[in-house]
Amino acid sequence: MKKYILVSFIFISFMGFAQNDETFVDALVNQKLAELEMQQHPEYFLRKNYCEGNVQMFVMPNGKHCASKGTYYSVFVFWKEGEDVMKVQKFDNCGKFAPIPIAMGKNIKKILKDKETLKTEEVKPFKSEKVDENAFDNMSVTSCHTAYKFVLAQEVIEKWFSEFDLTNSSKNKNVNADHNKSLLIIKLDKDLSEMIKHFEETGTFVRQN
Repeated sequence: MKKYILVSFIFISFMGFAQNDETFVDALVNQKLAELEMQQHPEYFLRKNYCEGNVQMFVMPNGKHCASKGTYYSVFVFWKEGEDVMKVQKFDNCGKFAPIPIAMGKNIKKILKDKETLKTEEVKPFKSEKVDENAFDNMSVTSCHTAYKFVLAQEVIEKWFSEFDLTNSSKNKNVNADHNKSLLIIKLDKDLSEMIKHFEETGTFVRQN
């Protein structure tokens, strides 16, 4: 009898439990991008972050629970609202957040004006300074990735990199680390990471039902 009560409790608990994968997130983001494309001169970009195998769970505004189905994905869409003002909206496996206005930092302004640099710069993969037969035993590989998509003057520019490409292992130096950190896309990513962290910590992102 106790076994049936336990099964019933688990079933009832999961009736209000949602799980969504990357396809769900992409559908929400594509809907937003379609709205932006209806503007006369759309200029926008998105930043997609994920760490392979990282699963997250949230309590939704309606009290129900939601978790990522597999890897958790967070996407931030940025678009111009005026000469010096942009808006950002967050999307994840559990839905979307309310858009918020942000000031355009110098690296955002530079990318919007200097797309040629953005197009030509490339993040180089991790390259060890020394050849080490036990390299994989001496380093902790971070499976976290960032993807960007820019739509500027009707031209699409896409960039992708791994956090591992920007770091040094515990034993050997990454000879491409300094080069990568000097790139405009990486400087922009650093600015956005700090801003997003602040918004997350202060509860600025408000989840919508």
